[in-house]
Amino acid sequence: MFDLSAANNPLIVVAAFILVLIPAVIIHELGHFLTAKLVGITILEFGIGMPPRAIRLGRWRETDITVNWLPLGGFVRPLGEDMIKPVGDEASMSDREEAIARGVEQPKSVNETAPLKRILFMAGGALANFIMAFVLFVIIALTGLPQIIGARLQVVSLTPDSPLVAAGLVQNDLIEAIDGQPITNSSQFWSVGEGSTLTIRREGVDEPFDIVLTSSSALFADEPVLHPLIIGVANGSPAALSGLQAGDAVLSLDGQSTTTYDELQALTRERLGQEVTLEVWRNGSVETIQLTPRANPPQNQGAMGIQITSGALSPATGLLVAEGTPVQELVPLSFGDAVRYSVDRIGSVLGQLAQVPGQIISAITTSSNDNENLRVTSPLGISQVGGVLLQESIQQRQPSIILEYIALISLALGLTNLLPIPALDGGRILFVLIEMVRGRPIAPEREGMVHLVGLALLLSLMVVVVINDIMNPLTDLLR
Repeated sequence: MFDLSAANNPLIVVAAFILVLIPAVIIHELGHFLTAKLVGITILEFGIGMPPRAIRLGRWRETDITVNWLPLGGFVRPLGEDMIKPVGDEASMSDREEAIARGVEQPKSVNETAPLKRILFMAGGALANFIMAFVLFVIIALTGLPQIIGARLQVVSLTPDSPLVAAGLVQNDLIEAIDGQPITNSSQFWSVGEGSTLTIRREGVDEPFDIVLTSSSALFADEPVLHPLIIGVANGSPAALSGLQAGDAVLSLDGQSTTTYDELQALTRERLGQEVTLEVWRNGSVETIQLTPRANPPQNQGAMGIQITSGALSPATGLLVAEGTPVQELVPLSFGDAVRYSVDRIGSVLGQLAQVPGQIISAITTSSNDNENLRVTSPLGISQVGGVLLQESIQQRQPSIILEYIALISLALGLTNLLPIPALDGGRILFVLIEMVRGRPIAPEREGMVHLVGLALLLSLMVVVVINDIMNPLTDLLR
């Protein structure tokens, strides 16, 4: 579970914006800049942020390096164009004279370049984003990929008189090792004896520590029994109205023992709309609960309105445990394996991203909620999630957490810019492809108008998306 307080901390959100989005945008524009140099296009300005201009940092050869007031991206300004479209003949002539004054002997605009070279220039930003993600994934793999080396058991409840309390065990402890060895199977725990050492991870304690089961600690003479364990109760549901709570283990329904979720679900389906009696284990005692399962529950809720996992109960010791988060360690890969991992990871992510438009259309046309978490997000939403992951990365001392997110955003930025939408790189590439088919270019004025309309629509969409990210924070999906 993530600590979502970072999403409401402006400093962390701003730090995530600077760390996640600004490098991805600068790398994107640097890709355009370098490919322009490669194919001979004259670049008059490399801008960080969007105009109006705040300051000119300097000039590298014929290119002004500027910082602009609106922190919404960046741009390169080729000869004869503004940030999104060709300019008129008069402005183009002025740019040419300026380039000559800066020492360029033969200035060249985008439209004076061969079509394939133009496509390379327009796709250069996305290519740079893909290279950035590739490098980040290699770094992540070289520093270590998470590998599960054992299981954890979470203490859901423990009665105050339990002998295990005397050994030092408390509610919500995570048991992650026995006698120094990671738990590979939860059944190992039930065979511990006097003198066994348990490695515990406790909330609020930075490092794991050991406790020893002494002669005063009860051993597990009884066989633990599996039961469905409630981990969540929906507001307003029959479960909530009846008083069921997270941490309750369901022992039986109408007198029939329940050991698995499937058993509880089957018994519930037979009694929809009828009052049932549940026996639940709660903090060492058996409670009786009556409720009526719903025949037509709300979306994403069951008949009772509960979320279930599996718990193991030892009545003699008053101990109820559940599977906790697994124990992981970072395992570094060799350079060759890291490169292969990076290529595979990029292929997997791009494949998933390519399916998103179709999934959104399918969800809309079929009124399906299967993809309800799919949505367009703004720099605000990206930064809020980045803030949460940045804090998680710092707390767990794992830079790979935030690096993974930066790589994913870089890939998404690159792929999005290749979409055939006016004002985006993909939209401009589409016009070049049309030119290659027609044998002549579309009039710059017409192309410019299409890109202006596309930009207006994109900005309008961005306003709507920002409002949505304010009203429905993307971090809610991490809960």
